[in-house]
Amino acid sequence: MDIAKYIGLFLLKNHYCYIHGLGNLELIKRPATHDGVALQAPAFEVVVTPGGSIDDNLANFIATNEQISISKAANTLREYSIQARKDMANGNEVPIPHIGNFIEKDSKVKFVTDENFRFTPAGVPTIRNSKQLEEQNSKLSHKPSYPEPQKADSINWSMVILVIVLLLILGGGGFGIYYYMNHNNAAPVVHTTPVPAKDTVAQGVFAPDSAGGKKDSSGNVLAPGAVPQLDTYKMIIGDYPTRARAETRIRNLKMNGNIAEIMPKDSAGFYVFTTIVCRPADTVHVKDSLQTLFGYRNVMISN
Repeated sequence: MDIAKYIGLFLLKNHYCYIHGLGNLELIKRPATHDGVALQAPAFEVVVTPGGSIDDNLANFIATNEQISISKAANTLREYSIQARKDMANGNEVPIPHIGNFIEKDSKVKFVTDENFRFTPAGVPTIRNSKQLEEQNSKLSHKPSYPEPQKADSINWSMVILVIVLLLILGGGGFGIYYYMNHNNAAPVVHTTPVPAKDTVAQGVFAPDSAGGKKDSSGNVLAPGAVPQLDTYKMIIGDYPTRARAETRIRNLKMNGNIAEIMPKDSAGFYVFTTIVCRPADTVHVKDSLQTLFGYRNVMISN
């Protein structure tokens, strides 16, 4: 068992080491000095002081590291001390590895520190007052309610997806509103090419008989050169709840070469009509042609 090694370890750890029979080793810091040429840094030195507090701390330290009983460690330490005194009485030095040597001078035990001995004490912990500790613990335990800011180079995919969804919703809503407004306000699409009315005077077509003559409204054959009876009719080709929509319809009809006008229906409605000149017997055919031409199923003659 290397008692000298444990003496050195205990000394460096506790800055003192009481050895029964040898004295109390102390690790002392010497201040910086100036030798006339340069400033010498502070240094640590080990000295022996007589007496000291008698304790079993070193024996406990040895017992713990060697896994032996305290009594056995104390006996071994006492044997080491007796042998060290004998060696010093014979003029020998008793070394403590890497720290220095015990010597006897003028019948007193002294300790000579090794010239290469260097010691760096452990850092001194910062002492905080209770208020500082409470603030620090509060900061560590409290988590902010808002999310931590993300790095500038990171992509927040949830925000990207949310923006895309909002754009789709807004786009769909805008398209729906646009379709609804145009569907309700725009006039029905009509054929640009008029469909000729059957047997109408306006088209100059008459129903010929078997002999090549012409018939009047009653079906009687007209004499050559005779003109059948013609009447003027206001044919209603649209029904709209507001005047604005009726006027829009008329503008579209005029763009396609048709002639139409507005007629009040009641206090809240308006008719769109066109004027037709035909035989009375041809009004049914005219209505069918106008329904096909203007896409209005309720074509009728205005009173």
